[in-house]
Order: sequence, then C-alpha cells, then structure tokens
Amino acid sequence: MGAMTPANMTLGDTERTVHTAVDWLIRFESDNMTDSERRAFEQWRAADPAHELAWNRVAGLLNESLSVVREAGLRAPGQVQAAQRALLNTRRRKLLRGALVFAGVGGASALLAERQMAIGQLWADLQTGTGQRQTFALADGSSVQLNARSAVDIDFNQDRRQLHLRAGELIASVAPDASRPFMVQTTHGIVRALGTRFLVSQQDAQSQVVVLEHSVELRTRDGQHMRIREGEGATFNAGQIERIAGNASAQAAWSDGMLAVENATLAEVVAALKPYYSGYIRLSPEAASLRTFGVFPLDDPGHVLRTLAHTLPLKMHHYGNWLISIDVKQA
Repeated sequence: MGAMTPANMTLGDTERTVHTAVDWLIRFESDNMTDSERRAFEQWRAADPAHELAWNRVAGLLNESLSVVREAGLRAPGQVQAAQRALLNTRRRKLLRGALVFAGVGGASALLAERQMAIGQLWADLQTGTGQRQTFALADGSSVQLNARSAVDIDFNQDRRQLHLRAGELIASVAPDASRPFMVQTTHGIVRALGTRFLVSQQDAQSQVVVLEHSVELRTRDGQHMRIREGEGATFNAGQIERIAGNASAQAAWSDGMLAVENATLAEVVAALKPYYSGYIRLSPEAASLRTFGVFPLDDPGHVLRTLAHTLPLKMHHYGNWLISIDVKQA
C-alpha cells in the first residue's frame, strides 16, 4: 500500500494525523527528547506527505509567533527569552486552533466542526452533537434515545421496523407490534427486540447490547446468535459474542447524564467522556491502563478528569479549551 496523500485522506485519517503531530509537539516542548525519539520523529515526518503537512501546520503557528519576537529582539536585546516563554504559553491556548486549520486540506474548519458534530453522520435520519442527548419519537409509537455524537437511520416498512446505528449509542423503547419485528443493526450484527427496552452501542472494533427490560435476540453478521435477558449484556463483533460479567444495566447510566464505572480502565472512562468534550483528550499508554471506579457527571468532563487526577497518580496539562494531555506522575 502506498503512502497516504492529502488528496485521499479521510477526515478520520486527518484527525489521527493531527493528533500525532500534537503529540510530537508536546514531546519537543518537554525538552527531554532522546536521540532515538528524534530519529523516530524524522521517520514519521518523512513517511507520508500528510505527516509533513500536519507538522508544518501545527508547528508553524509557533514559528509565526516567534518571528514577531525575533523582530522585537533586534530592537530590545535581552527580552527575547522572556517573550518566547510567554509565547509558548500562548501557543498552548492556540495549539489546536492552529492545527484545526489544517483539517481536510479541502475545508479549513472541518475538524473543528467534526468535534461539534460527526460530519460523516450529517445525513443520518437522527443525530446528536457533542454533549447532546436527545429522545426521538418514532412513527410506530416507539422511542429512541441517542447518546452524544450518535447517529441512526430509520428503515420502517410493512414487514419490519429497523434502525441502523451508524455511530454512537442508543436506547430503544419498543412499542408492541406482533406483525413487524423491531431490530437494531450495527456494523457487526443485528439485535432483535423480544421485549421493550434495550441499549445498543457501536465502536470500530465491536458493538455492545444491554437488555434493560425483557430480552433480545442477538445475531452477528457471521451467524453467531444468543438470547440475552434483562440485566444482561454482551459485546460482539462479526463472528464472536462475549457476555458482560455481572449486571450490565449500569451501562445505561448515560441516559440520566451519569457515567458509572466499576474497575474500568482510564481508557474506557476517557472513551465515554470524549462525546461530551468539544476538544481532544490525549491519554498516554501508561495512564490508559490505570483502573478506577465511581459515578461521574458526563456533562462536565473537565470536572471528572480533575477528580480522577486527585485519586490516581496522574498529571494533566491543559492547552486552552482544545486539548487535555494526561500522563502518569513519575515517582
């Protein structure tokens, strides 16, 4: 496979590349990069024209600001270092704003818009933006509640009632109709209602179902199937189903604006918070594996992260309103 060029990058590819460029910039700012890390950076930068473009765009914001400092230095020697430090702090507030201009090469504010609303889902029948939960009434008397940054297409006809979950998470409350089954389809399979209320979520690698009332029948894309009853849940991909241990109903706490976790990794907590945060959360691999428990308010991700920083060995750096970087404190 050839290198990805800006012309054939998707918005998801662009976002990942910008994230990587931001990571490199943070490492440079730490002033303790090793020679091997610098070589790795040069290899990353040379591996793809899109990497070079992302780096120039992110780092260029700082260079443009420092050119003003250099000019001032010619007129006021001795003040350059102090001004440079001030600009580095200013750059923290502007870092992602500058990076966002890079987005998509075809739309200067595409990535910024993507953090408010999943651009790829704009044409879905039902959708929610960042930090938004909403309940929609359906034509058959059923209703569906969408978590933040979720999208659904509706396919109702005389033979069936089917929702296609394109992204995110939903809770379906199903009205009875003996002649038309009610189903939710994800990339990985189909969940058929045998009762009234259940949750379905979809991620890149797998989907999840949790039964809140009565039961459902789950069938993966490759034909695996399972009956799941009230209080039970399962994760599944195209060919495999795995039950969730214990009472899975806590997975639905988001419908009340809460996040309930028990022995969850920090990576799982951050994944649940991301649909509620309009910026970016950078989590180091070491921090991602830490485990925690508790009940937290989804509508204030910053508060949740500050609370976790008091109970876990974490250090957080805020770069304005656009980036939170989380690492493990060094002993």
